[in-house]
Amino acid sequence: AHDKILINAALGLDSWLVMRHGGGDDGVTDKRLGCYFCNDVVAPENSTRNRTLDQQCTVTRPGLAPIASSMAVELLVSLLHHSHKHKAPAPAQNLHKTFSPTDNDSNSESSSPLGVIPHQIRGSLVTYTMMAPTVPAFKCCTGCSSGVIAAYHR
Repeated sequence: AHDKILINAALGLDSWLVMRHGGGDDGVTDKRLGCYFCNDVVAPENSTRNRTLDQQCTVTRPGLAPIASSMAVELLVSLLHHSHKHKAPAPAQNLHKTFSPTDNDSNSESSSPLGVIPHQIRGSLVTYTMMAPTVPAFKCCTGCSSGVIAAYHR
């Protein structure tokens, strides 16, 4: 609603997510990156009902917070070095490309002098893997759709 840089980090038991949000409604929803709620596939519910106290507490593996926070900082610095800042496009999904430290996609619009700027970075300590999906904004999102933003501004 305020068209500012927003990066969030979310921790699970053994997985983490760092993502940047879409950069405001520019009228082109299919070009804008999705927010955290555009990607939420679980309906809201009371997560503490019918659970013991130990099940109500959020537990995460000790190494997740430093990993997620360092990735969030690197994502922010890369965004700040891009000419479009938080409206920088994310790389197109290429499910067949593997990571190589020698790959240089610096000519891409979705790159900064520090490398590519993904939309999301999802990591798992179970498999010691990361992936970087790009998800467009959902036109009926409960957090960032044009109707929600218009109601917020009223």
